Amino acid sequence: MKEKIRKAVFSGGWYNGNPKELTAEIKEYLDQAKHINKNVRAVIVPHAGYMFSGQVAAHSYKQISPDTKKVFVLGTSHRYYLQGVCVGDYDYLETPLGRIKVSKDVKIILKEKHFSFIPEADKNEHSIEIELPFLKHILVDFEIIPLLVGSINYKELAGVIGNYIDDKTVIVVSVDLSHFHSYHEAKRLDEFTINAITSLNTDKIPDAEIDSPYAVLGVMELAKLNNWNVKLLEYKNSGDITGDLSRVVGYASIAFFN
Repeated sequence: MKEKIRKAVFSGGWYNGNPKELTAEIKEYLDQAKHINKNVRAVIVPHAGYMFSGQVAAHSYKQISPDTKKVFVLGTSHRYYLQGVCVGDYDYLETPLGRIKVSKDVKIILKEKHFSFIPEADKNEHSIEIELPFLKHILVDFEIIPLLVGSINYKELAGVIGNYIDDKTVIVVSVDLSHFHSYHEAKRLDEFTINAITSLNTDKIPDAEIDSPYAVLGVMELAKLNNWNVKLLEYKNSGDITGDLSRVVGYASIAFFN
């Protein structure tokens, strides 16, 4: 049977398509990030082009143990109205640094209620793909479970994911914060969101400007169930990088650990 491989759609655009240059870029980002020496179980990372959010993302990736064997990546659907969860039904995901094997757990998860493969949601979506080169760089022998999370009961989402995690599993939640406000308004909005996440206040997330609310709620619920602690690692917005303070996008790295 022919292998099902998801091509790297945004390689050469949102991130460098040259393997040597991409490796050097990711290494530089990671070298500038600090390790907090905690048993990290989940991270929130941004999903903009690396030139904008790569350095912020590196603060989360710096925390992931090299012994990790399975990674859930929870993305969002920007171009398709998604209800439920789109499960990446592939054998491999392609990156400029090599292919990543998709876990066989995907076939079982596809049988869960509200979980299915929706090609239209995945076709031109960057929120999972943008995280893959970092994962391929920091991990060696691992598998991935790619999930695009649309509107769903977040406790149901947490319940499903919780059935497939162990001590060698990390959850990566691909999230950007506020979009296209002035610099100071963005900082105000993003402070509200970050405080809601780090205090595990799920009631406040519906009022937060965040583009993956159900994925964030799902990991917050898992944190409550498993008594994980939460720490903000880094926050910046695009104004900090480009100098354009008129219409910015917010980026945060947040770690969940026990």
